[in-house]
Amino acid sequence: MRFAALVVGMLISAWQTPAFAQAPPEEAMPAPIASPAAEPAPMPAAPQVERVPLSLSEAITIGIESNTDVQIVRYDPPIAEFEHTAAWGAYDPTLYGDYSYQSSNLPVASFFSPGGATTGLGQFIERKSSGDAGLRGLVPRLGWTYQVGYEGVSNQSNTIIQTLGTTYTSNLTASVTAPLLKGAWWGTAWTQVEVTGIQNELAREQFRQQLTDIVSGVENGYWNLAATKQNLEVTDKSLETARALLTQTKAQYDVGVVSRVEVTEAEAGVADREFKQITAENLYRNAQDELIDRVYGPKLTPTSRLEIAPTDRPESYVTFTLDPEASAQRAFARRPELSIARQRVEQSEIQLKFAKNQRLPQVDLIGSYGTHGLAGNDPGCPFGSSLPGGGCAVARTQPTAVGTDYSDTSDFYFDGNDNRVWVAGAALSIPLPNTSARANVGKGELQLRKARTGLRRVEQDIVKDVRDAVRNLGSALQGVEAAERFVAASNEQLRAERIRLEHGESTPFEVLQREEDLVQAESQRIAALRVYHGSVTALDRAQGTLLEDRSIVLEDALTLR
Repeated sequence: MRFAALVVGMLISAWQTPAFAQAPPEEAMPAPIASPAAEPAPMPAAPQVERVPLSLSEAITIGIESNTDVQIVRYDPPIAEFEHTAAWGAYDPTLYGDYSYQSSNLPVASFFSPGGATTGLGQFIERKSSGDAGLRGLVPRLGWTYQVGYEGVSNQSNTIIQTLGTTYTSNLTASVTAPLLKGAWWGTAWTQVEVTGIQNELAREQFRQQLTDIVSGVENGYWNLAATKQNLEVTDKSLETARALLTQTKAQYDVGVVSRVEVTEAEAGVADREFKQITAENLYRNAQDELIDRVYGPKLTPTSRLEIAPTDRPESYVTFTLDPEASAQRAFARRPELSIARQRVEQSEIQLKFAKNQRLPQVDLIGSYGTHGLAGNDPGCPFGSSLPGGGCAVARTQPTAVGTDYSDTSDFYFDGNDNRVWVAGAALSIPLPNTSARANVGKGELQLRKARTGLRRVEQDIVKDVRDAVRNLGSALQGVEAAERFVAASNEQLRAERIRLEHGESTPFEVLQREEDLVQAESQRIAALRVYHGSVTALDRAQGTLLEDRSIVLEDALTLR
């Protein structure tokens, strides 16, 4: 083995420095002469690094407050709530009103028109003011439309067939249109209320799902940073060990105890560990950026010097009693994906009911009931209705039972007279062959079947997620135990190899090999702990208990910042 290591070292040395034999020793190299006129400019001071110690729970809390992804998904539930409120707006009663004024001057060839009795041609003059106001709306669920309205009219004319020159009329009417088939129970407005109501709950469950994923990402990022930091510490320690071994080997070479080949082996070991240290440093910086982005969000800038220092150590772990059946039961009770799938089925059922309702004929019952009032006065001879010899074209007499002011019209509402108007009827409409409605029913049935199949798929996915999570966590625990045994054995082998080197029974190459085995063991232990913590997060995620176990209250997380 010693001879083989010597040969390999010589080959490596010859490949790296082909002219090594002719190269002068380092101490014999002339030192470069500094130019007095070219003094190096002072290097600018490096920006101060802002190190922030964080525990895992603190990282999760800050992430929920500051993470941009959380802020984005936080808007979805209130938006869905506004949509549900807007759907209820279809049942808001509408206050309406209008007013019109009409002026008419019409030639009339009638014996009953002013002047028609003498010339056969008269003129009909009318000034009419009318207005109405009331309330109309839609009855929730039933789909009935209602209207309560008041109408008033003032009419002044020169017709000779009316007793009053100015007539006031008013009426108060209530009407209802009640659909019996199409539009009843599952009309457009009520369907929208039901669908948006489910969408409101669905948005909350989607937020819970997304928040769970984000918290899971923060945890994985936290433990990944802790692992890369430990890996960096291992590579730093390995590099220090290799440099110390190189120093020792050079000292032995100077006194003639070892050959130049062994010095080259030690130098190659230092170079290899420098490369690994650079790689570990880069992975650590990437893990820093990932966790800063998840926790602090906008604080990650191109020039930021923020650095998170995890205070929770991966070595802190506990064992679990794993029960796949109990975990699956918790998952079926708590997983947001299952709630979302069930709500999508419910939405599809509602939409199918609406489609079937729209396929029915339109049969509406119509009814109205109203009361009317009358008032007026005799203005004499309005609009030039006087006769050439004097007097009016018609003798007008004020009826004793009729008031003269507009306000007197309401007396007819309560005087006990049967001044009533009521209407009852029905309307029928049957589209032929009703192609669109029938096609929508077929589409709705397929969508419902698709949603139910999706629910079964989610249930299967949950079972698989739980099985995988339980199995992975059990394997991770075993892996941690095995890795710890590997580290202990590698430490003992390195210690023994160093003793052999001190007694001249080993070489730096063999010591470096043992040290490399220890580095590999340490890396495996770090990776095993990283897998363990990730498996714990994955099991809580699969069971739907991640937020609950981290004491995260959904209502608090939902509040807009």
